[in-house]
Amino acid sequence: MKMSLRMSFSDDYPFVFRQQIRSFRGEDRISQLPDAVLRHILSFVPTTKCVVRTCILSKRWKDIWASIPNLYFRDEEFSSSADFIAFVDRVLLHRGSSAIQKFHLHFNRYCAEDFSRVDSWISTAVRCNVVELVLSIGSGGQAMFELPLSLVTCKTLEVLRLMMSLFIINNVPTSGCFPSLKCFHLHFTDNYANYTAMRLFYFSVLEHFTIDGDPGPSLLDLNIFAPELKTLRIEFSSSNDMHKYYNIDIDAPDLEKLDLKVGSLSNFSLTDTKSLVEADIKLCFHPNEDYVQEDSVRRDTEFLAAISIVKYLSLSGSIYEACSVPAFDNLIKLRLVHFGGSHWWKTLMKLLERSPNLECLVIDHQIHPTRRQVEVEVIELDPEKEEEVIEHTGYEVSLIEVTKYTKVLNWIPPNSVPNCLLSHLKTISIRGFRGKGCNGYLDEMELTKYLLKNGRVLEKMIIYTPGAFRDTKEDIFNETSMIEWSSKVVQVEIIEKMFYGE
Repeated sequence: MKMSLRMSFSDDYPFVFRQQIRSFRGEDRISQLPDAVLRHILSFVPTTKCVVRTCILSKRWKDIWASIPNLYFRDEEFSSSADFIAFVDRVLLHRGSSAIQKFHLHFNRYCAEDFSRVDSWISTAVRCNVVELVLSIGSGGQAMFELPLSLVTCKTLEVLRLMMSLFIINNVPTSGCFPSLKCFHLHFTDNYANYTAMRLFYFSVLEHFTIDGDPGPSLLDLNIFAPELKTLRIEFSSSNDMHKYYNIDIDAPDLEKLDLKVGSLSNFSLTDTKSLVEADIKLCFHPNEDYVQEDSVRRDTEFLAAISIVKYLSLSGSIYEACSVPAFDNLIKLRLVHFGGSHWWKTLMKLLERSPNLECLVIDHQIHPTRRQVEVEVIELDPEKEEEVIEHTGYEVSLIEVTKYTKVLNWIPPNSVPNCLLSHLKTISIRGFRGKGCNGYLDEMELTKYLLKNGRVLEKMIIYTPGAFRDTKEDIFNETSMIEWSSKVVQVEIIEKMFYGE
């Protein structure tokens, strides 16, 4: 008798479980979930317009959408601003006083006549105890949008993100300003705005603050006191030299991390930074030593003094030579990024001289290797040599170009060796070491040899080179070996690599 390998439904599942499966067929199990679970599921739908559409699924879903805690409104989903405004009005009216956890409003096609509606929506969110508020508002022509005072005094708001250009906050109270706000992100969206004013005097519990975007030719005025602030990031992408119109004053005694990408340091003031541990400073515009403003030098010096308590410092760009660099007694790791120029090493040596406890140094050449200036001399070949060239190349040549690289050396060793080289500096990483035929090669080679010659406790040096212009790792190693290394245990590693990790 032939046995069949086909198993029946009864062979796969026990009897009780089969009965349960049959009862599930054709049944809407999701609709049987509690309202709280359904609301939680709908809170992950990206836009409120999509959420409202679920009301057609069944009678059970008809009113669930009206009580979800997260609202996401985007005007690009509608054919006109009028349709968008009507939709937001209907949703908020239908919700009544239901609590709002997140309220995101993206309204980039509005005009000044719509200000009252936007003000009303924000006020409704505040009355419904909003916790997270995101506002992305277009320029609206040249009209100024005033944020409602109810938002400034909202007791439930913890996260605020403003993405707009023309706005102002008037009549800000000296106390009770954003009493529960912990995260604040201010993003400038339009670089043609002509004025932005914001005076925020007191954030009682703010922990994370970000300002970025392109304020353009705006008159930016920020005056902030935040006793609980832990991280501050300021990144401006202005393509022109408009930073002189910005004025930012920060008083943050608990600040631990500072990330700054700006044109210059002269428009920023930090007060009471006794808790600062890490600073990442990126300067977009490099100082012109032919036109030095005393006030800029003074403010740069004051800023460096304000961050001198850090343990970790990354500096991209150069500072004025006239700046007085304070003592960085706590600094244990320094990263210096430069983008060319002939005197970047002066900034480095100033920092080394003022950082007695430095243990780790990273030098990052963020510039594409370019050939040094050359002098070309054409000479006539010796007849015997000409026969060798013909035999080797197959071409008859009577003249040959001899390339002589011009030697430009800006490096000047300091009068005394920095203390960190004698007692603390253990690891050095040089990224983007360019090569013999490149601009700036002599400076970086002499600096490298200087560090090896005087690094008494140096344990490891890693040199990353893109291998441009046929320079070999052996060439670099042989040249650095021409001087006596101070440390007897140092290991020098040369790696051909075009891109560099942190």
